[in-house]
Amino acid sequence: MHVVTGATGLVGAALVLELLRRTDADVTCLVRPGRSDASTRLTAALTHAARAFGHGESFAADIRHRCAAVAADVDLPLCGVDPSRLRGTEFWHCAADQRYEERHWEGLQRTNVLGTRHAVDLATELGCRSFNHFSTAYVAGRRNGTVRERAVTDPLHNNRYEESKIAAEWVVLAADGLVKRILRPGIVIGHSVTRAVVGGHSGMYGIHRQLVQLERMLSMLGDPAVRTRPLRLRADRATPVDLAPVDLVAADAVSLSRSGQAGVFHLTHPTGIRLGDGLDLMFDVAGLPRPHYTYSDTAFTAADREFDRKIDFFRSYLTGHKTFDRSRLLAAVPAPAVSGWQLDRAVLREFQLWYQCHATSRQSVPSLSR
Repeated sequence: MHVVTGATGLVGAALVLELLRRTDADVTCLVRPGRSDASTRLTAALTHAARAFGHGESFAADIRHRCAAVAADVDLPLCGVDPSRLRGTEFWHCAADQRYEERHWEGLQRTNVLGTRHAVDLATELGCRSFNHFSTAYVAGRRNGTVRERAVTDPLHNNRYEESKIAAEWVVLAADGLVKRILRPGIVIGHSVTRAVVGGHSGMYGIHRQLVQLERMLSMLGDPAVRTRPLRLRADRATPVDLAPVDLVAADAVSLSRSGQAGVFHLTHPTGIRLGDGLDLMFDVAGLPRPHYTYSDTAFTAADREFDRKIDFFRSYLTGHKTFDRSRLLAAVPAPAVSGWQLDRAVLREFQLWYQCHATSRQSVPSLSR
């Protein structure tokens, strides 16, 4: 039996579908009730994900019969769950608060740090053998060069979100009696085949949404000069950016579980793409002139400054030169799914076009995924 938090989010939903596809085990999902009860919310999220990812109706029966929703809240001790009513052998912790500002620090500590402690405690009470924790490769923060697959001992975080994810990793690594895996994906994008993204739009899509909003605002002003003036952007176009499709991240996570290996693992792409190439494509798709890249805001217009403010969360993705070492991943999973996936400008454009067509009415950075 697998126990999963955050199953209605982007990574969590893809993970549950991968567990259904690759194992015979049942999956219990700890879901915080929203506008509907936990079971209704889970079934709707997983069914939508299965269709968006091209599974059609093939997963409908498994979702109905092998997935169970349990009302829960990671903010509560033991996630608000009575352990005597559950059983499990493997725990997957995907739930997270994705806000980053100083004013949200209390909430980030409560959900990302204390919530991880509650999840670890519940896994221990359930007698789970292993605990899989989804973190982010960008706990590397301001560090450049080769980033190793090991615990963060000297934090250089850019924002409160990264700080909370580092602290959550420490909670997991300090736990006793569990096989512990810290899973660090890069920037997660949509499905590798259908390009669809479900359950939360952050990372690359957060910037894209801000561009869409900017384009609409400039169009409403009706001034052609304003509409065609290139935006000045504080970013290094040579920065390598690590993008990985959500289904391949989930596939490699399940492969790591099946390997039995413990440790810290980068679920990242072996090559990545240059930031400038990705952003130029994004501006093209949004219908805006390609930006002027700069290191200073001294010549910013009001529009430049406002856009700069709105993408502050993504600052750590826009500068620096990080390479994510994958030695531990490759030792445990010699042929990771993401390694066989081809990333180039044409493929990235397809992801951006999908978002432009299907998802621009959605929120760019959901506050919670649980």
